Amino acid sequence: MKKKFIAALLTGAMALSMVAGAATVMADDAKEDSGEKYTIGFSPYTLTNEYFTAVLDGVQKACDETGSELIYFDPQNDPTQQASQIDDMIASGIDALVYIPYDSAGAKTVLENCKKADVKVINVDNVITEDDYDLVDGIIASDNTQLGYLSGQWVAENHPDGANILIVHLQTAESCIINVDGFWQGIKDNTDNPDAFVEAQVVEGEGSTETSFNVVSDALQANDDIDVIYCINDTSALGAVQAVEDAGKTGKIDILGKDGAPIGKHAIKDGTMVQSSAQRPTYMGYMGVKEAIDVLEGKEIEFNTAIESYSITKDNIDDYDLDAWDTLDEEDADAADDADATETTDDAEADAEPTEEAAE
Repeated sequence: MKKKFIAALLTGAMALSMVAGAATVMADDAKEDSGEKYTIGFSPYTLTNEYFTAVLDGVQKACDETGSELIYFDPQNDPTQQASQIDDMIASGIDALVYIPYDSAGAKTVLENCKKADVKVINVDNVITEDDYDLVDGIIASDNTQLGYLSGQWVAENHPDGANILIVHLQTAESCIINVDGFWQGIKDNTDNPDAFVEAQVVEGEGSTETSFNVVSDALQANDDIDVIYCINDTSALGAVQAVEDAGKTGKIDILGKDGAPIGKHAIKDGTMVQSSAQRPTYMGYMGVKEAIDVLEGKEIEFNTAIESYSITKDNIDDYDLDAWDTLDEEDADAADDADATETTDDAEADAEPTEEAAE
């Protein structure tokens, strides 16, 4: 493990925190030493969206369990700042990075810098482009096609005669591009007349409530026949809800989101949203750290892990805690431990099994 410059890092982090939301979380000194300890970097592209704070919760839990030190920053939706912060983490001596890029297509330089410094990278949530797969050690994301597909399926089943659809996008995110493709596939597979479902307009909501409110408001003025608004997260869906309300069209336009966030679940319960395809961000962050440590310890991992999503509607909303994201339970920890145990057992069996040459 690389030498850590923790004292210098803490001094720098205190200054950086004034402008960039930096944080260093030390491992619990009282925790029983169970082996080599690592420093894990976490870089989402924002922490103002509660989805990413849920990912951070999972990252923190895994670091606490493993006695790892955690360093993270909030680049505040600025890809240049995100790249600079990652360079700072590399210089401070991180062993691995759990990385959510702002721009999937613009992540190559960051990944190359990590590779040169022998920093292991687990890409979570917003998946990098396939051309850069060789620069990361693992990918963990929701099944992004399924996330969109579930929403498209709902639209097809609830608008059998077709619909004029407004897409509120985040076009810099590869995961959102896949979501939207899955959305249209969900419609196509569940209707006899896919041509009746028309893309009225695509607007850039940037994944934020304020921006989405503004662009949806403009779109509703330009298109007076919108039946459905599909948003790439519940945060932007909330902006659409406000825009629809201001336009006097509440109840006349169906709004769908993604994430299964508390704000989305409350909106479904209140009837202002109709569906959200839910993710497990806490579990995603937790597994990101677990897999990073596996890679550091020379274990094999599944390179591309897709976490199954599920659909939340008015029909099942009472099955969920409205005020919580996903939670980590013993089964999640056991699943991670079972995966490690299986890999260890397989390696041991391979070492013990004689080759044909040895048998001869």
